[in-house]
Amino acid sequence: MSISSFLTKKFLKSLFFPAHNRGAALPKKLVKLLKNPPGYWDLPELPEIGSPLSQSGLIAKSQIELSEKFRAKRCFFGVNGASGLIQSGIIAMANPGETILMPRNVHVSVIKTCAMQNILPIFFDLEFSAETGHYKPLTTIWLENVFKKLNFNESKIVGVILVSPSYHGYAGDLKPLINLCHQKNLPVLVDEAHGSYFLFCENLNLPKSALSSNADLVVQSLHKSLNGLTQTAILWYQGDLVNEHNLIKSINLLQTTSPSSLLLSSCEESIKDWINKKSLSIYQKRILEAKSIQKKLIQKNIPLVETQDPLKIVVNTSKAGIDGFTADKFFYRNGLIAELPEMMTLTFCLGFANQKDFPNLFQKLWDQLLLDSKKSKSLEVIQSPFKLVQSPEIDIGIAWRSKTRSIPFSQSLNKISGDIICPYPPGIPLLVPGEKIDIDRFNWINNQSLYNKDLVNFSVRVL
Repeated sequence: MSISSFLTKKFLKSLFFPAHNRGAALPKKLVKLLKNPPGYWDLPELPEIGSPLSQSGLIAKSQIELSEKFRAKRCFFGVNGASGLIQSGIIAMANPGETILMPRNVHVSVIKTCAMQNILPIFFDLEFSAETGHYKPLTTIWLENVFKKLNFNESKIVGVILVSPSYHGYAGDLKPLINLCHQKNLPVLVDEAHGSYFLFCENLNLPKSALSSNADLVVQSLHKSLNGLTQTAILWYQGDLVNEHNLIKSINLLQTTSPSSLLLSSCEESIKDWINKKSLSIYQKRILEAKSIQKKLIQKNIPLVETQDPLKIVVNTSKAGIDGFTADKFFYRNGLIAELPEMMTLTFCLGFANQKDFPNLFQKLWDQLLLDSKKSKSLEVIQSPFKLVQSPEIDIGIAWRSKTRSIPFSQSLNKISGDIICPYPPGIPLLVPGEKIDIDRFNWINNQSLYNKDLVNFSVRVL
């Protein structure tokens, strides 16, 4: 089968990203555009259109209007996913040799930027759930304890990265966390890839958006948590702690010189669609329906994990003695395609299409899965091996550029990694260049590999 023919394959239910559910919830203006002759809309950077960094043109006009609407200084469309804009924000905050404080659940794009620019990460661990294997939301008390462990004068810390919500939808109160960082004159970049729609739904008892919580830089994925096409994202800029000229230079450094006019149009329409009162009421209805779906599944005794994002259905398959990877294979074979399998859980993303039939479909397949699967009593996630605050033994940039050799992971104990070990999704590194594979890290990664085929008998590059 070719890629093009697979793209037209039908599934019983597509509960993965992008959140427009295979076109069902695309903005009407974008659908109209796509109905033109194929390729008709594939235009270069014409003067009338411009680019995300142009001073004039339709894109500049749209970005200015949105900035004013949401009281931000600037906003920038991105066509290289949230990753590209996160990387631009990091480079704007830190020079080579300077340090950024970040949680262990940062996206792999952050680590790649540190390697590329020789920016030094200081990682802080997060509270951990042994029941799910997931990190819990960051609290103010936790961050205060992290700050107590740091010597801000010696470390050259120039910024902080926060992730909220997480891939699964865990989110806390960002404002006091950001205030705590601002008290130390530290700018905050929030990776809000999975929470774009929070900005439009503060009347629905959802977490407050990072933009409303005074973050200096906020990056949102428009295909993960709005209804844009894949690769679309937006960066919001506010405050005075990040130099605007540095930010523009950083975006210019990393963005393509040939941005897709279709994707740029999708950036605009996926946001303006949520500003439109009529379509916003439909999307807010979908979110309320999602909350109802959660309740129905719980009433059917489905072991759901509670998060702050109603669009994420996180099933704790381990409660039934089934690992998430085995469950994922079963649902995939039966046409119900999930987003994220892990050892203890399986995550489905409802998106913005009508999913009222999901509870009954899921119940039927879940009951069949329970009948068909061998149960395991040994499902257990080992506590993460990290200290509260920790840096790699060797600078990431140096380790990344050093001469390395590839060996089986089983032979890597006490070696220094020259590699990023990162199953995707969710794209959160288990190991980064420069870190030592001590016995605790070795056992922890081995535990992860028991069920994840990406980590079975894998090799790692070491210094």
